[in-house]
Amino acid sequence: MRSFGDEDSIFVDLDRLNPNTQTYQPDSLPEREGELNQLHSTLKPAAMGSTPLNAFVFGPTGQGKTVGVKLKTNQLQSFANDNGLDLHVVHVRCKGMDKSYHVMTHLLKALREKRYGPGEELPSGYQKKTLLSMIIDELEAIGGTVIVILDEIDAIGSDDYILYELPRAEPDDVRLSIIGITNDLQFREGLDADVRSSLGEDEIEFAPYDANQLRDILARRAAGALRDTEIDDEDEPWQTLQSDVLTDDAIPLTSALAAQDSGDAREAIKLLFRACRFADDEGESEVTEQHVRDAHEYLERAAVERGIKSLPLQRALALLTVTHATVTGTESPETTDLHSLYEVFCEHIDATAISERRFRDKLNDLADSGILAKTTKGRGQGLGKTNRYELEVKAETVLDNLADESRIEDIIQDMLRPKME
Repeated sequence: MRSFGDEDSIFVDLDRLNPNTQTYQPDSLPEREGELNQLHSTLKPAAMGSTPLNAFVFGPTGQGKTVGVKLKTNQLQSFANDNGLDLHVVHVRCKGMDKSYHVMTHLLKALREKRYGPGEELPSGYQKKTLLSMIIDELEAIGGTVIVILDEIDAIGSDDYILYELPRAEPDDVRLSIIGITNDLQFREGLDADVRSSLGEDEIEFAPYDANQLRDILARRAAGALRDTEIDDEDEPWQTLQSDVLTDDAIPLTSALAAQDSGDAREAIKLLFRACRFADDEGESEVTEQHVRDAHEYLERAAVERGIKSLPLQRALALLTVTHATVTGTESPETTDLHSLYEVFCEHIDATAISERRFRDKLNDLADSGILAKTTKGRGQGLGKTNRYELEVKAETVLDNLADESRIEDIIQDMLRPKME
């Protein structure tokens, strides 16, 4: 058994490479200088004793939106404290809150904690209009300039009551600003025109990072995290990175893979962190291209397995039809054949079957998730085209990760496992 403290390590500060934003947050975002300047312009009126603008900050996950907003509001708060300005920033993380009601209860709690300190109870049992009135009362009690940040506000879906009402509220003696942050570009586009006009006085887009930007981000993280690794010029982190731990191709490959997948900085950091952990666990003194490739395969497999585990029933049943075709050696079955098998599965567990069109939508969703591969082929002259589906993962991976659902387990044990023996 290995002992703690007795091993050499390539790490000097693991937190610096940990993608968990609660563990480490950078104190600057050089690759987002343009977006930060836009945020500065949005918030600047508060430094002049006026009302900061409302803003919509949008872009895919992992692009620095939340960190950027925190950097600028923290900077503004420090300026306000130094210059005797009455300013308060309230941050509400809306992930998991599928209704405006839930956002309003958490906002009311956060406002009360601004006044009384941590430990305030989450209010319950009130109507939305009553909650809005209570929020306005709390804002008036706080007074001055209040900036409310609603992070991941897309969680509320189509229930945009809070986004309609809050920007229109006029609490006495309060300069109120709302900043909405969303990862879902479609959510922003789908908002009512009145909501967009009031909340989106400023709209600031954080577009995906490119490979060069990710290289610089990774270089700065690596310089603080790994031994014998440093940067000579902060303005050119990748070009001046010196490391006895990272081979020359480790960061370029990591950034290329991350840029190709999503341009997500957190995913890039996670990939390099996993590659470094692989090397460290193996007692290697260098992180190589192979460590990066192994880490990429590991993370992709883990993501697919999480995706399979979380599939709702109808999508899981659709996946099982393609899995059945795989284990029985049926090559590229047509959608109609898969739907017929799906109906057999539904009957076996007394589930309600959906139409072939909706079933095909489930298969396409699985293809978009990378669990299935879809090809479109012609049936022959004048007979149109058909979609065919194959597994992109091993059949055992599907069965192992779907087995937690009791009804799915019945199908696996009764109708699939016997075919594999």
